[in-house]
Amino acid sequence: MEPEAIKKKFADPLERDEYIEDLMMEIDAYVRQLVDTFRFALKYRIMFRGSGIEFAGLREYIPEQDDATKIDWKASLRTNKLYVKQYEEERDLDVFILLDCSSSMLFGSQGKLKSEYATIVSGSIAYAAIESGDNVGFAMFSDKVNISFEPESDITQYYKIIRHAVDPQYYGGRCNMGKSLNYMLNMVKANTILFIISDFIGLDRNWDDALKMMGGKLDRVVGIMSRDLRDSKLPEGVGYLRLKDPFSEKMVTVDADKVREPYNYLAQNQEEKIQKDFQDVGLGFVKVYTTEPFVQPLIKYLTLG
Repeated sequence: MEPEAIKKKFADPLERDEYIEDLMMEIDAYVRQLVDTFRFALKYRIMFRGSGIEFAGLREYIPEQDDATKIDWKASLRTNKLYVKQYEEERDLDVFILLDCSSSMLFGSQGKLKSEYATIVSGSIAYAAIESGDNVGFAMFSDKVNISFEPESDITQYYKIIRHAVDPQYYGGRCNMGKSLNYMLNMVKANTILFIISDFIGLDRNWDDALKMMGGKLDRVVGIMSRDLRDSKLPEGVGYLRLKDPFSEKMVTVDADKVREPYNYLAQNQEEKIQKDFQDVGLGFVKVYTTEPFVQPLIKYLTLG
């Protein structure tokens, strides 16, 4: 679907609101599982790369939030208030979502555009992190970072993310991930878990250098590859296909039977290289198709590492 077609589809504010409500219903189906996973992962420090935790001080006990076994009874008796020990990694954890909104994300052959699927993934992660008490930041990028929100833990941040993620004015252009990561490098704190949601198609040269720098600074970086089935394989028995480059707008007609094998081979190699780029420097990677639930592969990574 073209950017202009999307703009036309959402020209009516009521129609866009109905669409957002539908997306939120899908997000609700995933959030509870992710909330439990975030809390489990944080409790056992699974998502932290550091070698240990350091004592940072005391804070007042919150009954609805804190484990009573963490109460420091000596300090509590001295002040007649209940206090718990606070550790460095328990303070101000940020979850940051970097969403690809380049032209290739506006493709879909299986019922959902990749941009729609990525919005559901982004919203689910944001809601789960906020419910777990974490700050959530968000940015959308194509040729550059188009919009960026500072991390916040208020639930309004979730609604803000969804509304911007479906706004067609932010979509289109090339996937300059390296430039965007370099821009974000100076914005995010070291104790941040970064989720990069993209189809990883049309990447700029040397983007992996920026990825390595980001991975060297942050506690955890996770790439979530969101792909349409046609990004990986051409269908059989369809004869001639009319294909268009999403970035240059060039079109070509091909005999699918003749190009299928090399196309599938090159697509597989490109996907495997992206995964290797992440894993070779100790970063997380999850690949999902728009026809599949993303939550189980993501939970598996977050709990097993």
